[in-house]
Amino acid sequence: MSFDPALLLLFVYNRPSHTRRTLKALAHNKGAKDVSLVVFSDGPREESDADKVKEVRRICKHINGFREVQVVEREENLGLAASILQGVGEGLTQKDRVMVMEDDLLTHPAFMTYMNGALEAYAGQESILSVSAYLPPRFRMPRPRKHRQDVWLNRRPMSWGWGCWKEKWETVNWAQAEEDRFIGRQDLQSGFAHGGADLPGMLTDQLEGRINSWAVRFAYAHYRRDCYSLLPVESYVKPIGFDGSGMHCRPNPTRWFESTKRAIKHPVFPDQPEVDQNLNRALRKSFDRHHQLAQKLGIQ
Repeated sequence: MSFDPALLLLFVYNRPSHTRRTLKALAHNKGAKDVSLVVFSDGPREESDADKVKEVRRICKHINGFREVQVVEREENLGLAASILQGVGEGLTQKDRVMVMEDDLLTHPAFMTYMNGALEAYAGQESILSVSAYLPPRFRMPRPRKHRQDVWLNRRPMSWGWGCWKEKWETVNWAQAEEDRFIGRQDLQSGFAHGGADLPGMLTDQLEGRINSWAVRFAYAHYRRDCYSLLPVESYVKPIGFDGSGMHCRPNPTRWFESTKRAIKHPVFPDQPEVDQNLNRALRKSFDRHHQLAQKLGIQ
Protein backbone atom coordinates (compact mmCIF):
# COMPACT_ATOMS: atom_id res chain seq x y z
CA MET A 1 0.00 0.00 0.00
CA SER A 2 1.72 3.17 -1.21
CA PHE A 3 -0.29 5.53 1.02
CA ASP A 4 -1.21 5.73 4.68
CA PRO A 5 -4.34 3.60 5.21
CA ALA A 6 -7.51 4.91 6.77
CA LEU A 7 -8.29 4.38 10.44
CA LEU A 8 -10.55 1.39 11.02
CA LEU A 9 -13.45 1.97 13.43
CA LEU A 10 -15.45 -0.95 14.83
CA PHE A 11 -18.63 -0.48 16.87
CA VAL A 12 -19.51 -3.32 19.22
CA TYR A 13 -21.99 -4.08 21.96
CA ASN A 14 -22.99 -7.43 23.50
CA ARG A 15 -22.45 -10.17 20.90
CA PRO A 16 -19.16 -11.97 21.61
CA SER A 17 -19.45 -14.61 18.89
CA HIS A 18 -20.37 -12.10 16.19
CA THR A 19 -17.60 -9.74 17.27
CA ARG A 20 -15.03 -12.54 17.22
CA ARG A 21 -16.00 -13.54 13.66
CA THR A 22 -16.01 -9.93 12.48
CA LEU A 23 -12.56 -9.28 13.94
CA LYS A 24 -11.14 -12.50 12.53
CA ALA A 25 -12.32 -11.61 9.02
CA LEU A 26 -10.92 -8.09 9.30
CA ALA A 27 -7.56 -9.38 10.54
CA HIS A 28 -7.36 -11.61 7.46
CA ASN A 29 -7.68 -8.62 5.17
CA LYS A 30 -4.77 -7.79 2.93
CA GLY A 31 -2.98 -4.84 4.50
CA ALA A 32 -4.57 -5.27 7.94
CA LYS A 33 -1.16 -5.23 9.64
CA ASP A 34 -0.70 -1.65 8.45
CA VAL A 35 -4.10 -0.53 9.76
CA SER A 36 -4.83 0.91 13.20
CA LEU A 37 -8.09 -0.27 14.77
CA VAL A 38 -10.22 1.68 17.22
CA VAL A 39 -13.06 -0.26 18.86
CA PHE A 40 -15.95 1.66 20.38
CA SER A 41 -17.67 -0.52 22.98
CA ASP A 42 -21.06 0.78 24.10
CA GLY A 43 -21.96 0.46 27.77
CA PRO A 44 -24.60 -2.04 28.94
CA ARG A 45 -28.18 -0.89 28.55
CA GLU A 46 -29.34 -3.32 31.24
CA GLU A 47 -27.53 -5.16 34.00
CA SER A 48 -28.20 -8.44 32.20
CA ASP A 49 -25.97 -7.24 29.32
CA ALA A 50 -22.97 -6.45 31.52
CA ASP A 51 -21.25 -9.85 31.30
CA LYS A 52 -21.57 -10.01 27.51
CA VAL A 53 -20.27 -6.46 27.14
CA LYS A 54 -17.30 -7.40 29.34
CA GLU A 55 -16.60 -10.49 27.22
CA VAL A 56 -16.76 -8.47 23.99
CA ARG A 57 -14.23 -6.04 25.42
CA ARG A 58 -11.92 -8.87 26.43
CA ILE A 59 -12.05 -10.28 22.89
CA CYS A 60 -11.27 -6.90 21.36
CA LYS A 61 -8.29 -6.27 23.64
CA HIS A 62 -6.68 -9.57 22.69
CA ILE A 63 -7.11 -9.44 18.91
CA ASN A 64 -3.96 -9.59 16.77
CA GLY A 65 -3.30 -8.77 13.14
CA PHE A 66 -3.45 -4.96 13.17
CA ARG A 67 -0.83 -2.25 13.56
CA GLU A 68 -2.36 -1.28 16.89
CA VAL A 69 -5.66 -1.69 18.69
CA GLN A 70 -7.40 0.82 20.95
CA VAL A 71 -10.59 -0.07 22.82
CA VAL A 72 -12.79 2.83 23.90
CA GLU A 73 -15.10 1.63 26.69
CA ARG A 74 -18.22 3.74 27.10
CA GLU A 75 -19.56 3.92 30.64
CA GLU A 76 -23.09 4.65 29.47
CA ASN A 77 -25.23 3.12 26.76
CA LEU A 78 -25.31 5.59 23.88
CA GLY A 79 -27.24 3.41 21.44
CA LEU A 80 -26.09 2.74 17.89
CA ALA A 81 -26.93 6.12 16.31
CA ALA A 82 -25.23 8.26 18.96
CA SER A 83 -22.35 5.80 19.19
CA ILE A 84 -21.70 6.04 15.44
CA LEU A 85 -21.96 9.83 15.29
CA GLN A 86 -19.74 10.37 18.32
CA GLY A 87 -17.25 7.64 17.48
CA VAL A 88 -16.75 8.64 13.85
CA GLY A 89 -16.19 12.21 14.97
CA GLU A 90 -13.59 11.05 17.49
CA GLY A 91 -11.91 8.83 14.93
CA LEU A 92 -11.60 11.70 12.50
CA THR A 93 -9.61 13.67 15.06
CA GLN A 94 -6.90 11.02 14.67
CA LYS A 95 -6.95 10.64 10.88
CA ASP A 96 -8.62 12.43 8.02
CA ARG A 97 -10.34 9.30 6.68
CA VAL A 98 -11.99 6.30 8.31
CA MET A 99 -13.43 2.89 7.49
CA VAL A 100 -16.47 2.06 9.62
CA MET A 101 -17.69 -1.39 10.64
CA GLU A 102 -20.22 -2.88 13.03
CA ASP A 103 -19.93 -6.13 15.01
CA ASP A 104 -22.04 -8.34 12.71
CA LEU A 105 -20.32 -7.96 9.36
CA LEU A 106 -17.93 -10.38 7.66
CA THR A 107 -15.53 -8.87 5.14
CA HIS A 108 -13.85 -10.26 2.05
CA PRO A 109 -10.02 -10.19 2.36
CA ALA A 110 -9.99 -7.39 -0.24
CA PHE A 111 -12.36 -5.14 1.75
CA MET A 112 -9.55 -2.87 2.95
CA THR A 113 -7.99 -2.84 -0.52
CA TYR A 114 -11.25 -1.55 -1.91
CA MET A 115 -11.94 0.93 0.89
CA ASN A 116 -8.47 2.42 1.08
CA GLY A 117 -8.18 2.58 -2.69
CA ALA A 118 -11.49 4.42 -3.00
CA LEU A 119 -10.80 6.79 -0.11
CA GLU A 120 -7.47 7.69 -1.67
CA ALA A 121 -8.74 7.99 -5.24
CA TYR A 122 -11.77 10.18 -4.57
CA ALA A 123 -10.72 12.34 -1.63
CA GLY A 124 -10.79 15.44 -3.81
CA GLN A 125 -14.09 14.83 -5.59
CA GLU A 126 -16.70 17.00 -3.90
CA SER A 127 -19.63 15.09 -5.42
CA ILE A 128 -18.61 11.85 -3.63
CA LEU A 129 -19.62 12.08 0.02
CA SER A 130 -18.92 8.48 1.12
CA VAL A 131 -17.69 5.04 0.08
CA SER A 132 -19.86 1.95 0.59
CA ALA A 133 -18.66 -1.66 0.58
CA TYR A 134 -21.98 -3.55 0.65
CA LEU A 135 -24.36 -4.34 -2.18
CA PRO A 136 -27.40 -6.64 -2.09
CA PRO A 137 -26.74 -10.15 -3.44
CA ARG A 138 -27.68 -11.13 -6.97
CA PHE A 139 -30.80 -13.04 -5.91
CA ARG A 140 -32.13 -9.76 -4.47
CA MET A 141 -30.53 -7.42 -6.99
CA PRO A 142 -29.92 -9.07 -10.37
CA ARG A 143 -26.99 -7.36 -12.08
CA PRO A 144 -27.35 -5.89 -15.56
CA ARG A 145 -25.51 -7.91 -18.17
CA LYS A 146 -23.04 -5.16 -18.91
CA HIS A 147 -21.35 -2.68 -16.65
CA ARG A 148 -18.15 -0.98 -17.63
CA GLN A 149 -16.53 -0.23 -14.27
CA ASP A 150 -15.75 -2.02 -11.00
CA VAL A 151 -17.33 0.85 -9.05
CA TRP A 152 -20.29 3.17 -9.64
CA LEU A 153 -22.14 6.10 -8.10
CA ASN A 154 -25.50 6.07 -6.35
CA ARG A 155 -27.32 8.58 -4.15
CA ARG A 156 -27.95 5.96 -1.45
CA PRO A 157 -25.06 5.03 0.85
CA MET A 158 -24.93 1.54 2.34
CA SER A 159 -24.36 1.42 6.11
CA TRP A 160 -22.82 -2.07 6.28
CA GLY A 161 -19.14 -1.29 5.85
CA TRP A 162 -18.46 2.25 4.69
CA GLY A 163 -15.98 5.10 4.82
CA CYS A 164 -15.75 8.86 4.76
CA TRP A 165 -13.37 11.80 4.86
CA LYS A 166 -13.07 14.30 7.71
CA GLU A 167 -13.75 17.43 5.69
CA LYS A 168 -16.87 15.88 4.15
CA TRP A 169 -18.24 14.30 7.34
CA GLU A 170 -17.99 17.62 9.15
CA THR A 171 -20.21 19.31 6.56
CA VAL A 172 -23.16 16.94 7.08
CA ASN A 173 -26.20 18.68 8.56
CA TRP A 174 -27.85 16.02 10.72
CA ALA A 175 -30.89 18.25 11.30
CA GLN A 176 -31.45 18.91 7.59
CA ALA A 177 -34.78 17.05 7.45
CA GLU A 178 -36.19 19.00 10.39
CA GLU A 179 -35.11 22.28 8.83
CA ASP A 180 -36.66 21.23 5.51
CA ARG A 181 -39.97 20.32 7.22
CA PHE A 182 -39.67 17.05 5.35
CA ILE A 183 -42.93 15.51 6.59
CA GLY A 184 -44.99 18.23 4.91
CA ARG A 185 -42.99 18.31 1.67
CA GLN A 186 -44.29 15.88 -0.96
CA ASP A 187 -41.63 17.03 -3.41
CA LEU A 188 -38.82 16.06 -1.05
CA GLN A 189 -40.47 12.77 -0.18
CA SER A 190 -40.85 11.85 -3.86
CA GLY A 191 -37.29 12.82 -4.63
CA PHE A 192 -35.85 10.91 -1.68
CA ALA A 193 -37.81 7.82 -2.76
CA HIS A 194 -35.65 7.56 -5.89
CA GLY A 195 -33.12 5.87 -3.60
CA GLY A 196 -35.73 3.32 -2.54
CA ALA A 197 -39.39 3.37 -1.55
CA ASP A 198 -38.45 2.65 2.06
CA LEU A 199 -36.46 5.85 2.61
CA PRO A 200 -39.25 8.45 3.06
CA GLY A 201 -41.03 6.29 5.63
CA MET A 202 -37.80 5.63 7.53
CA LEU A 203 -37.02 9.33 7.67
CA THR A 204 -40.56 10.11 8.81
CA ASP A 205 -40.21 7.51 11.56
CA GLN A 206 -36.94 9.15 12.55
CA LEU A 207 -38.50 12.60 12.71
CA GLU A 208 -41.49 11.37 14.70
CA GLY A 209 -39.33 9.49 17.20
CA ARG A 210 -40.22 5.88 16.31
CA ILE A 211 -36.67 5.01 15.33
CA ASN A 212 -33.24 6.49 15.97
CA SER A 213 -31.18 6.10 12.80
CA TRP A 214 -28.02 7.88 11.78
CA ALA A 215 -28.04 6.01 8.44
CA VAL A 216 -31.29 7.42 7.03
CA ARG A 217 -30.14 10.93 7.92
CA PHE A 218 -26.83 10.26 6.16
CA ALA A 219 -28.75 9.05 3.11
CA TYR A 220 -30.86 12.21 3.19
CA ALA A 221 -27.68 14.31 3.28
CA HIS A 222 -26.52 12.64 0.06
CA TYR A 223 -29.88 13.35 -1.59
CA ARG A 224 -30.20 16.97 -0.49
CA ARG A 225 -26.61 17.84 -1.36
CA ASP A 226 -26.81 16.15 -4.75
CA CYS A 227 -23.90 13.93 -3.75
CA TYR A 228 -23.08 10.27 -4.24
CA SER A 229 -21.75 7.24 -2.45
CA LEU A 230 -19.26 5.11 -4.33
CA LEU A 231 -20.50 1.49 -4.51
CA PRO A 232 -18.84 -1.73 -5.72
CA VAL A 233 -20.49 -3.92 -8.35
CA GLU A 234 -20.10 -6.89 -5.98
CA SER A 235 -20.26 -6.80 -2.20
CA TYR A 236 -17.22 -6.91 0.07
CA VAL A 237 -19.42 -7.41 3.13
CA LYS A 238 -21.74 -10.17 4.35
CA PRO A 239 -24.17 -9.36 7.21
CA ILE A 240 -24.49 -12.04 9.91
CA GLY A 241 -26.77 -10.26 12.36
CA PHE A 242 -30.13 -11.46 11.04
CA ASP A 243 -30.30 -14.32 13.51
CA GLY A 244 -32.37 -12.67 16.21
CA SER A 245 -29.31 -11.52 18.17
CA GLY A 246 -29.41 -7.85 17.28
CA MET A 247 -31.66 -4.98 18.29
CA HIS A 248 -32.05 -3.51 14.80
CA CYS A 249 -32.28 -6.63 12.60
CA ARG A 250 -35.16 -9.09 12.60
CA PRO A 251 -34.45 -12.76 11.85
CA ASN A 252 -34.18 -13.26 8.10
CA PRO A 253 -33.06 -16.68 6.78
CA THR A 254 -32.51 -15.32 3.24
CA ARG A 255 -29.52 -13.38 4.58
CA TRP A 256 -27.74 -16.68 5.17
CA PHE A 257 -27.29 -17.01 1.43
CA GLU A 258 -25.42 -13.74 1.02
CA SER A 259 -21.77 -14.05 0.04
CA THR A 260 -18.66 -12.02 -0.76
CA LYS A 261 -17.27 -14.65 -3.16
CA ARG A 262 -17.74 -12.42 -6.21
CA ALA A 263 -15.90 -9.45 -4.68
CA ILE A 264 -13.23 -8.03 -6.99
CA LYS A 265 -9.79 -8.56 -5.46
CA HIS A 266 -8.06 -5.77 -7.38
CA PRO A 267 -10.69 -3.14 -8.19
CA VAL A 268 -9.91 -0.41 -10.70
CA PHE A 269 -10.79 3.14 -9.66
CA PRO A 270 -11.45 5.29 -12.74
CA ASP A 271 -10.80 9.01 -12.62
CA GLN A 272 -14.49 9.63 -13.29
CA PRO A 273 -16.75 6.87 -11.91
CA GLU A 274 -20.11 6.65 -13.63
CA VAL A 275 -23.70 7.03 -12.54
CA ASP A 276 -24.70 3.67 -14.00
CA GLN A 277 -28.44 3.97 -14.61
CA ASN A 278 -28.91 0.23 -15.11
CA LEU A 279 -27.31 -0.54 -11.75
CA ASN A 280 -29.24 2.34 -10.17
CA ARG A 281 -32.55 0.91 -11.36
CA ALA A 282 -31.60 -2.58 -10.18
CA LEU A 283 -30.73 -1.31 -6.71
CA ARG A 284 -33.89 0.74 -6.40
CA LYS A 285 -36.04 -2.23 -7.49
CA SER A 286 -34.35 -4.36 -4.84
CA PHE A 287 -35.27 -1.94 -2.06
CA ASP A 288 -38.74 -1.29 -3.52
CA ARG A 289 -39.57 -5.01 -3.58
CA HIS A 290 -38.34 -5.47 -0.02
CA HIS A 291 -40.38 -2.46 1.11
CA GLN A 292 -43.53 -3.73 -0.60
CA LEU A 293 -43.12 -7.15 1.01
CA ALA A 294 -42.59 -5.59 4.43
CA GLN A 295 -45.78 -3.53 4.03
CA LYS A 296 -47.73 -6.60 2.91
CA LEU A 297 -46.55 -8.53 5.98
CA GLY A 298 -47.20 -5.58 8.26
CA ILE A 299 -43.55 -5.16 9.17
CA GLN A 300 -42.29 -1.66 9.83
